[in-house]
This record gives sequence, C-alpha cells and structure tokens, in this order.
Amino acid sequence: MEEARKVKARLQWVQLYQKSGNASLVCRRCGISYPTFLKWWQRYQAQGVAGLQDRSRRLKRCSSPKVLEQHREWIL
Repeated sequence: MEEARKVKARLQWVQLYQKSGNASLVCRRCGISYPTFLKWWQRYQAQGVAGLQDRSRRLKRCSSPKVLEQHREWIL
C-alpha cells in the first residue's frame, strides 16, 4: 500500500509540472528538491508511470573480498 501512495504522489508532481511547466513551482509546492524532481521526471519520460516506482537498492554484483586469505590467517 505504501508503494502505491508514493507512486501517486510522484505522478501528481509530474502532472503539476506538465500543467505549469515550472519545475521550481512544483518543488516549492510539493516540498521536494530539484534533483529529486528531476530524477522522477526523467524516469517518467523514459518509462511512463512504471518509472515512478521505487527501484531496488540492492547491489547488482559483489565486489571482491576485502580480507585476503593471507590476512585471514594473520588475524586468526
């Protein structure tokens, strides 16, 4: 339910911008920063309403181990 509410709010930002054409006005009225608005506007332009949904913040790949085997032996 929370996700649907977020998407609805973001859609309202986009619609207000489409009506007014003024991003500063949208940011002031909605209490968001310009970079936040820009991110959601660009996603909306690229993907439509589906772009307004949250994306996973999970890492897409794991980096190499931080502790090498030799260091592990020293620690133990």
